Amino acid sequence: MIHIDFAEVKTARLAYKIFGSGPIEIVIETALGSCMGEWIHIAQKLSDSYTVLIYERAGINLSCKSSIERTPMNIAQELRNLLDLVHHKDKIIIIAHSQGGLYAQQFARLYPEMLKGIILIDPLSANDNKFKELLTPDEYKKSGVEKSSHLGLAKTLAKMHLGFILKALMKNAPPLYYYDFEAEAKEYILNSFTKAETYETAIAEDNLAHDDRYINCLKNKGDFPDTPLVLITHTSELAVKEIMEFGGASKDTAKKVENVWQNIMKGYLEFSSKSEFIQAKNSCHFIHLTEFGIIEKALSKLIVD
Repeated sequence: MIHIDFAEVKTARLAYKIFGSGPIEIVIETALGSCMGEWIHIAQKLSDSYTVLIYERAGINLSCKSSIERTPMNIAQELRNLLDLVHHKDKIIIIAHSQGGLYAQQFARLYPEMLKGIILIDPLSANDNKFKELLTPDEYKKSGVEKSSHLGLAKTLAKMHLGFILKALMKNAPPLYYYDFEAEAKEYILNSFTKAETYETAIAEDNLAHDDRYINCLKNKGDFPDTPLVLITHTSELAVKEIMEFGGASKDTAKKVENVWQNIMKGYLEFSSKSEFIQAKNSCHFIHLTEFGIIEKALSKLIVD
């Protein structure tokens, strides 16, 4: 059984786990609706050299629902409140995947003095609404960008106590599709898929991450600090295949979606003069599960710098 710790912050009770000894050097910010189980084996590997904190945002899996909205600013502040309760270095590195990328850049703006660097893995951008501007309604429908429909269906099944159906469906879906997890981690991930509150929170996070009232200040460099930033994006050829397979898009549509996706993510390179771009050679969206060596190398460079 995986042992999890809990911390009472001002607005929620957060589940977390620390790997390694000494003050925390690395914080992992996960994707939309993702639990810690997806990252446990990675944190274990990193703990040979670093002390790593992984946590579940309020409302996700074992963390209780927050008393405040799921805006990027509120989420970043909750992470800061968690860090105030654990021993960490004066400057940390955040490794952020997908949705977590938006929260990492918000954290950087709020607490630049705490940041040694950021590694963004296929990150969500505040400019994500460009998909709707640049794609036709049919292209957008087949792009895989819109998430509320499948999250809503999953929430309904979970509320009906049909978690066994969700477990069966997710056994061959991301992240389990990309990595052969240890039995305990696999069960932890599958159990997280049965919780209605996780889907409710994910829907709220997704909605507010596309609400201009909360993300306008995150669209451009603005007050983003000139901190080391490594942007790692997926392999375009594999992404095109997956958009065609799972979205039913034509090859031309899939290529158009992928081009928009890459350009949106590359906007992060303008945020810092110390930015670096790496494109994975053999991975789609779950790069940390399929080519972790890329992240490990980027991390070792940030630590030295």
